[in-house]
Amino acid sequence: MIDPLEFLQTYVRIDTSNPPGDCREAAKLLSGILENHGLSPSVFGATPEKPNVFCHVGGTEEPGLILIHHMDVVPARAEEWSVPPFSGEIRDGYMYGRGTLDTKSLGVAHWCAALRAMKEGILRRKLFLAANPDEEVGGGDGAEYFVKHLPFSLGEVYGLNEGGVGVPNMFGIKGKFFLLDMWEKGPVWMKLEAKGSAGHGSRPSKQDAPARLARAAARIVEHHEPARMTKPVLDMLRTLREKGFARHLFDEKTMDDPASLERLASEFPEIAPLLRNTFALTTLLAGFKPNVIPSGAEGTIDSRILPGENPDNVAKRLREMIQDLDVSLEILFAEMPTGSAGGPLYDALEDAILSVHPDAVVTPYLATGFTDSRFYRGIGIPTYGLMPMLLPRSEQSRVHGVDERIHLDNVREMTDITFALIRRWNQDSAASM
Repeated sequence: MIDPLEFLQTYVRIDTSNPPGDCREAAKLLSGILENHGLSPSVFGATPEKPNVFCHVGGTEEPGLILIHHMDVVPARAEEWSVPPFSGEIRDGYMYGRGTLDTKSLGVAHWCAALRAMKEGILRRKLFLAANPDEEVGGGDGAEYFVKHLPFSLGEVYGLNEGGVGVPNMFGIKGKFFLLDMWEKGPVWMKLEAKGSAGHGSRPSKQDAPARLARAAARIVEHHEPARMTKPVLDMLRTLREKGFARHLFDEKTMDDPASLERLASEFPEIAPLLRNTFALTTLLAGFKPNVIPSGAEGTIDSRILPGENPDNVAKRLREMIQDLDVSLEILFAEMPTGSAGGPLYDALEDAILSVHPDAVVTPYLATGFTDSRFYRGIGIPTYGLMPMLLPRSEQSRVHGVDERIHLDNVREMTDITFALIRRWNQDSAASM
């Protein structure tokens, strides 16, 4: 069998930074491994530089399972890292490199677990592997193209992609908690723009474009829309309560009481983004010289909206908030929140996690970010998100950060849990025959 550590090291050493997002060598590695095990993967894409890798590993019964990850990674500035970012260097029990967490290690776990399941002859239900490019810049030439050009029908199938992770302690509760992403908030990226007259820096005015833009941006980022409960968050809290946790977090009688929800968000800041839309100022552009007031200024807002919200309605409320400042607001990119209902995959995942971490708690979760899962959900595939490993909070900031790394034990852990999932999924199949 393939050694997952050697596989990951080889994979990380392929620079798939996006932009430009050239994944040809990564696709060659992944498809070559499948071919060496007697399989026939399909490799296709919107452009030669952005191929998708797709393979039916085995099994004939439904519902099937498709394991998903993306090959591309965000860029890394080598001068900021303590090791070359595409070296795959192993130091003190960790492998360093861009993509070790997001999401090449997940792909390695999927590939290794699937090939082991094939070798052991346990595949009754259909099992598919998918590796997509282009996720880090929106997925248009990756997963979106992939789901529209599948070479054959998958039939009834569930999907497992990146997303949640195992965390130590949450909401003031001690323990191991695996957050299974059932829903994702929707992104709404907006451009603010102010126009006016240029002038001398010694004669400022409240009507100057940069000043108006600054006031508009401040209003938006300081604005806290009322906290409200959504079904995905309520499902999470109810699950925690049923398992003996979270009794201090909420009372069913007050779940729709805004004041109670505000107290909850204030006491536990990590739950606050799950209870309201958020607004972050991400870019600012104005001026070219310290003593010249420019005639224009612009900035961008990254908003993440709750299930039940609509991007256009959110943008309309913000425009009304800043209309007196004569600052325009335009939606650059937006997606509706997406999610999947619970089902047999949830139970199988829970059992797989508990087979490795018997003292863990598995709970549904609303992700504040968004992934390629939305494209799979868009063609009717219930898709969940999980990186099946326990990741210390001190390591989570390394995703997209400097010195991204993964502990070697985590690579094995993800592989073991993924194999346990496949085994349980096919045991269910055997029991139903």
